[in-house]
Amino acid sequence: MSRLLRRVQGLLVVVALALGVTIVSAPAASAAPDGWVYISAPTWLGNCGAGGRVVDMRAAVGNTWSGGDAGDDLLYVKVRLNENQQVSYTAFCNKWPGYWQPGVAQTIKPTRNNQTVWVGPLGVRYN
Repeated sequence: MSRLLRRVQGLLVVVALALGVTIVSAPAASAAPDGWVYISAPTWLGNCGAGGRVVDMRAAVGNTWSGGDAGDDLLYVKVRLNENQQVSYTAFCNKWPGYWQPGVAQTIKPTRNNQTVWVGPLGVRYN
């Protein structure tokens, strides 16, 4: 039986080569690891363009709601490391009486856990 099996396998290889089919073994796909980073919305990147500073943020990474936080311009969010992903957020600025700035979306590519990613209408910066 093993002799018949070897002949069939050999015949299949010959047919594949004759048809121009390349027989290769694909490498196993590896997913980017999850990580956690700080997302900050500083005024120096164009946040609160009408004055004040960010005192509340609401954000999503990709299609996943990442939450919000009041009191500062910083969120701790789950991301995929070494992979491009979109962060979308809105920020509340404290210039009296206070206002929500228009939403902002930027593409980020964090490289390590606990990294700070600064985002704003003027771009993205990393520490």
